Amino acid sequence: MDAALSAAVIEILASDGYEGLRVDDVAERAGVSKTTLYRRAPSKAALVVDVLRGLKHDHVPLPDTGDIASDLRSLVRDLYRSLDGTALGRALAGLLAEKDRDPELTEAIEQLWHSRQQQVGSVIRRGIDAGTIRPGLDEASLVEFLAGPAYYRLLVTGQRLDPASATRHADALVAAVVR
Repeated sequence: MDAALSAAVIEILASDGYEGLRVDDVAERAGVSKTTLYRRAPSKAALVVDVLRGLKHDHVPLPDTGDIASDLRSLVRDLYRSLDGTALGRALAGLLAEKDRDPELTEAIEQLWHSRQQQVGSVIRRGIDAGTIRPGLDEASLVEFLAGPAYYRLLVTGQRLDPASATRHADALVAAVVR
């Protein structure tokens, strides 16, 4: 899916939610014909799934400074920045609320999370392999610990994911896991 189409879907999801997403609106905002869009994605669910699958393949820049504490702090700050008041953050919040109603959407979201977990897990794995992360901690739990507070703020409390909160979260993560 091209960038203009993906951006249009994410923007409309952010403003109108999954229920308010209309393929016609996406076509207009992206500057493509409805026929072209319906050929690529015959339904609203197929369109959103296509966008999520595209996000799954986007590579998140991963820090590799040689200092696991700095790398973990960078991952947390980048996550907060990507979700705080952004169309992507609002779109994800809405999609997560809808995901159990559509198996194809559920699968696409799970694939997106798995992809992100693998990418972030590679940074954590470096720390485990180097012995700079406390022994006995597993990669999967640390990925959840890294991302959990941001998604809690986004989905449960509705609090901003501001830089000060990101710093507190990152400092707590580093204090808990780095030797």
